[in-house]
Amino acid sequence: MFQQVDMFPELWQFVEFQSKVLDYSADGLMVVDRFGKIIFVNNSFCELHDVDKLDVQGMHVSDVIENTRMHLVAESGVSEHDDVQQINGKTYVVSRVPIVEEGECRGAVGIVRFRYVDEVAALSDNIKRLQKKILAMREVRRVSAGTEYSFDNIQGKTLALKQAKETAMQAAMAQATVLLHGESGVGKECFAQSIHNLSPRADGPFIRLNCSAIQETLFESELFGYEEGAFTGARKGGKKGKFELAHGGTIFLDEIGDMPLSTQAKLLRVIQEKEVDRLGSEKRTTVDVRIIAATNCDLQKMIAEKRFREDLFYRLNVIPITVPPLRDCPKDIPLLAKNIWRQLSIKNGIFHKRLTNMAFQELQSRPWNGNIRELKNVLERALVMIQHNEITEHDLQNILIENEARTASAHDELDGAPFSLTVLVENTERRAVTQALSVAEGNRSKAAKLLGISRPLLYKKMHKYNLDDTE
Repeated sequence: MFQQVDMFPELWQFVEFQSKVLDYSADGLMVVDRFGKIIFVNNSFCELHDVDKLDVQGMHVSDVIENTRMHLVAESGVSEHDDVQQINGKTYVVSRVPIVEEGECRGAVGIVRFRYVDEVAALSDNIKRLQKKILAMREVRRVSAGTEYSFDNIQGKTLALKQAKETAMQAAMAQATVLLHGESGVGKECFAQSIHNLSPRADGPFIRLNCSAIQETLFESELFGYEEGAFTGARKGGKKGKFELAHGGTIFLDEIGDMPLSTQAKLLRVIQEKEVDRLGSEKRTTVDVRIIAATNCDLQKMIAEKRFREDLFYRLNVIPITVPPLRDCPKDIPLLAKNIWRQLSIKNGIFHKRLTNMAFQELQSRPWNGNIRELKNVLERALVMIQHNEITEHDLQNILIENEARTASAHDELDGAPFSLTVLVENTERRAVTQALSVAEGNRSKAAKLLGISRPLLYKKMHKYNLDDTE
């Protein structure tokens, strides 16, 4: 207890009250003056050290606690946080904090934060269990919301990808409309789901509509729904549209550039008024929906050609995010391939197969016109169809050549274009340069000799195939 000195009765009562409050603390508390003399201890401190308050008050702290540093902290004014100290043969976690007034150290406060180190371990175990529960709950929430991706799935060190991810994470916490730009297969839906799952709407639904897969005559009924009898064949009882289904959550309008102009006008009104009209209904329904759109088209070019509404573009393009193609991120391919391989192994129940180092080099050397979608296609075929346990670069080359042949054949059937020998030559040349650099362990002079070309020509090829950063 504090020793009473001359002061107003009301002030002394306040000090007495504070002292009682501190006695209820589970932490052991001690206060010393600048000379190291004890001026206050609470009940927990007395229990820990088996002392009496009145006995220790006024004593030097080193006479009460053999291995103390309290007087040193009071003298130096330097804090010591979460230190480990032995007290009566047991280990405790303590902190020592100087009391500074007007730039001068007046004393120090000692706090025993945990009675035993075992308490810290128990607390750590509890935190880990809670973290696992939270992760499990998030997984259940994602499944129930119709999503499977989060920002943890977007990994890479390329600057363009990191910037896209950072922008998306910042946008997730807002309500503004996001427009994702990028080639087919780059992972725009992965970004859209990740934004949803990090947003305040994460507990709400995530509804996807692929605008390129809907017949023009069905757009309005898909987006806005319809009432019973609205048209021949209408479902009994009517049907909710995608916007109503997404109420309280997010709607993802993929390939927005393929939406008909007539539907674009109605979508613009929904964005502005936050209401939808079902076909065949005179009643308007209020919807609370966050819109994320995506396209692989040049919408500004489409605006100039009168194929996309300019006013809708500015409504959608509030936060533009460009997802880079895979060929611009060659350094990220090995990490991406490992993650995809792990997911595919779980999906197919095949865990004994692995990719060799040269197989990863082969993947890194490819242009991947189909981006992540094509990469995943090749990896899954290799995992399932290759019989041996180690998947080599030759296995992947055979699969890739088959893909190229099928693609060339499809182009022949569509437009009568000749088989592209140039593409095959360039792909082979790119692989040769990549493999030579790998064998030479990044030594460009040695790689040029292996290829039988000059160093300047090697540099030219590396620049052509975006291999300048190959180590």
